[in-house]
Amino acid sequence: MAGELLALARLVSTTGFSQARPEERVAIDQAMRAALLCTLIGVEREGWVWPYRADDARASARALAALFEPLKGIGHLATLAAAADLDPMDPGPSHTVLPATLAACVVAESEADVCAAVLAAVEAAWQVRRCVTARPGVGFHSAGVYGALAAAAAGARALRLDPQACANAMSISLTRAAGLAVNSAASMIGMTHFGWGALHGLESALLASEGWSASNDLERALSSIFGVGQVDLRTLAEPAHTGVARSLVFKRYPCNIYLNALVTLLQQCDHRPLDRIEIHMPWIPHLDCPAPRDMRQARNSAQAVAAIAGTGEATYAAFSGPPGPWVPPAPVAALLQRVELVADKSAATRLDQAVVRVRAWRGGVEVLDASQAMRALGGWGDDHARRLLGAPAAHPGIDAIYRGSIRDGFEYVSRLRLRPPASSSHPQQR
Repeated sequence: MAGELLALARLVSTTGFSQARPEERVAIDQAMRAALLCTLIGVEREGWVWPYRADDARASARALAALFEPLKGIGHLATLAAAADLDPMDPGPSHTVLPATLAACVVAESEADVCAAVLAAVEAAWQVRRCVTARPGVGFHSAGVYGALAAAAAGARALRLDPQACANAMSISLTRAAGLAVNSAASMIGMTHFGWGALHGLESALLASEGWSASNDLERALSSIFGVGQVDLRTLAEPAHTGVARSLVFKRYPCNIYLNALVTLLQQCDHRPLDRIEIHMPWIPHLDCPAPRDMRQARNSAQAVAAIAGTGEATYAAFSGPPGPWVPPAPVAALLQRVELVADKSAATRLDQAVVRVRAWRGGVEVLDASQAMRALGGWGDDHARRLLGAPAAHPGIDAIYRGSIRDGFEYVSRLRLRPPASSSHPQQR
């Protein structure tokens, strides 16, 4: 099935940003800046998760650091950005914007090339994602598959490769697919799937620019990754621009994308702690986690996120903490025991179709019964970034990302990664 991939590659090679609809251009701009903010937060606040540190005294850590430092440290940056848990997602859901943005910024010659590359990447990765019929959590982690393909498409478009070379870049990226989905959101190793996806995707584009190729049989490649019977390429027979950028879904809080709707709903209550919470949402197996072991697992636990949001204002600090076992504040721990999750296996998981409903009680009185469509989680700007981080009016990183160009923001976070972290403590060995 090489013809489908080549047809998609033609779409990638001809995508232009100025010809996109205004709402698509706005969404892509917001998404790229959110991806860079993820990177900024990862470097500034989540440095303890990173074992690949060149300034670490241990020889093993220095050896690991050498793996991700090439290509302006794109693997390093993507992994740290994943630790921030704020990357935008497409309706799949899959992680495409973050690796595509970083890959494009490394090789693009102009701001216009970056924007066109990310738009092309999101479009291409979504076209492939919707051909895979497996539910989220089955097969390989989306960050290491669609993220790698998006980075390859972005790199190929930024390098202005011809359609066959673009097809080769995407096919090479599928040979580099990283990360079993069972180790995706709730484990620390899942963060490195973003790093490998971004790094290998850009590597794929660069190899394609040198004339390298891999099998363009897209159906066989995807069936190898997700299982036979899980792929339907009919939508790729004649790929056309779908406008998927308009359907991007944006995290506003550092937790699982579905649970962002949960936080948004609970914020309709005042900041006084609730007595009981009932959640109705699509069945996503790893989100049913009533006793999280660590902070990362807590961010992907419907029960823990509800308890955090149900006891006060949702800030980045409320979803962050030191390495090791998660020890929630007493009010959170108390409410956690009174959170009920009702997961519907028949409900749609696509982010442009999924809906989350929450009921909440205080003093025995129901104070909330509301629903949130996932597609309503739209983009945001520096005002929300400052509120989320409790940042002062002037923050050089936020200013660089939201008041400068995309390339300015990337250069800022790229330089920032080389600074020593605020804390020198090492993560607990796992």
